[in-house]
Amino acid sequence: MLVASGLSLFGEGIEELLRQEPGLEIVGLETDPGQAIGRIREAHPDVVILTDGEAATGLDAELLRLVREGFRMRIVEVHLATNTLCIYCGEQQPIREVRDLVDTVQHICCGLTRETQVPLSPAMGQPLE
Repeated sequence: MLVASGLSLFGEGIEELLRQEPGLEIVGLETDPGQAIGRIREAHPDVVILTDGEAATGLDAELLRLVREGFRMRIVEVHLATNTLCIYCGEQQPIREVRDLVDTVQHICCGLTRETQVPLSPAMGQPLE
C-alpha cells in the first residue's frame, strides 16, 4: 500500500494508522506526484491511497496509464472536506462479444456496496420504489 498526499501531515497520519494494522504492508508515503508514480512502478502496491492535495492532482492520467500497462491495483481517494472516500478498481478484462460487456456491468452493479440494502431496478441500477 502506498499513500500519496500533498498534505504531508495528514498523509503521515494515515500512514502511521495503517502501519498499526496487522497484515497491512505499507510501501510508504509520497508527497510528489512524479515520485509516487515511480514508487508504484517499483513496488507494485495493491492499493494506492490518494488524499486531497497536490499529490493527487494530475495523478489520474498516470494511474490510468499504469492500469493499461497491466498494473493491478485499487485506488482509494480520501476527501477530507466531505469525509468520504472513492474506491477505483484498476482491472482489465478481455472482451470478445457484447455479452462480455453486459456480464461485467452486471457483476459490477451487483458488487456495489450500499449503506442500505435497497433492491436495484434492472435499468441503470436505480433503487426500486
